[in-house]
Amino acid sequence: MTKKLWDMSYEKRDNFVFYPHEEVIRFVSKFIRKRIGLNEFQNAVQGRHGVRVLDLGCGIGRHVLYCHEMGLEAYGIDISDTAIEVAREWADQKQLQDPKVRICQGDIRHLPFEDSFFDFAVSHGVLDSMPFEIAQAACIELARVMPVGGLFYCDLISGDDSQHAREFSGEEVVTTAHEQGTIQMYFNLEKIVSMIHGFFEIDECNLIRRENVLGGGYTSRYHLVLRRN
Repeated sequence: MTKKLWDMSYEKRDNFVFYPHEEVIRFVSKFIRKRIGLNEFQNAVQGRHGVRVLDLGCGIGRHVLYCHEMGLEAYGIDISDTAIEVAREWADQKQLQDPKVRICQGDIRHLPFEDSFFDFAVSHGVLDSMPFEIAQAACIELARVMPVGGLFYCDLISGDDSQHAREFSGEEVVTTAHEQGTIQMYFNLEKIVSMIHGFFEIDECNLIRRENVLGGGYTSRYHLVLRRN
C-alpha cells in the first residue's frame, strides 16, 4: 500500500523537486567536497578519491545529481517506480555513469549494496514519512553499508510547530492532497536517539524553525549529522 501511495504522489508530480536542499549542500561542502571555483573543488579530507555517497529515498534524483556534479560517486534508492524512472532519465541526460545501476528501486530496509560500500549518505524528508519501526530498520541497514566513522545527514520533522507541543513525537496520516494517505512521523530528541541507538551517534543537531510572519504558524525540522559507530 505504501509503495502505491508514493507512486501516486509522484505521478501527480507532487514531489518533483529539482534543486538540492541547502542543508545537503552545506553537509557536502563541510564534510566531503567544496566548490572553490567554476571547475575547482577542494576535498574536506585530503587524499580522498572515489568517494561514494548514497541518497536514501532519492525521489527523482536531485541530490544524486548534485553529488555527481560535485565529482562524487553518487547512488540513490527509492520505493517509487515512477520516481526512479524519472531519476534515471534525468541522470542519463546529465551523463551519470550506469544510471540503472546507480539509481535503483527498492526498500531502504534491504539495500542492494555490500557492507561498508558508502563513505557518506544523505536523506532529506524521508525517515519521517514512514512508521518508526521502518525508519529504525532503515538506519540499521544503512549502518551495514557504511564504515565506522562514516557520516550520514538527514532531517526529521519536529513536533515544535503551531499545531503540536514541542515534545510531540506521534504519528499522523497525511490528509492534505500533497502526499495524501502517507505517514507523517514527528520527532523529539529522545525519539531520534532511540531510532539510531547502537548504530549512529549525533555529531550535529540543529532545530530550524520556519515561521510565516504574515499569515501566522510555524514548522520546525531537525537537521542532523550522524556518525557511524
